[in-house]
Amino acid sequence: MSRGAEKGQGTLVDHRELELDPRLVEAVRRLVELFRPERVYLFGSQARGEANEDSDYDLLLVVSESDLSAYERDQEGYRALRGVRLPIDLLVFTRAEFERYLPAAASLASTVVREGRLLYVA
Repeated sequence: MSRGAEKGQGTLVDHRELELDPRLVEAVRRLVELFRPERVYLFGSQARGEANEDSDYDLLLVVSESDLSAYERDQEGYRALRGVRLPIDLLVFTRAEFERYLPAAASLASTVVREGRLLYVA
């Protein structure tokens, strides 16, 4: 990823001057290596600046497509994160899944785009 991306295939974005925990950078690097996502978002309390010491990191990846179920994608991601000592909740959507939910203002996809922080873009 420039600032980390392998071979110029994507960019770790920090457009809001977010101070990134090195463990989060490592987690994103591993997930990018595994999934080659189009985008990685941080959302929830960490993205809103409302986190406390018990808060986890909510990540949503958008991949172009996948033959795996949503559950299988999430489990693959959690396996890739073994050893990263950071509490992470992970969701991996295909582009079609993400775009299907985007028009609904109350959907997770819409909330992530509105309130989340884009950490990686291919």
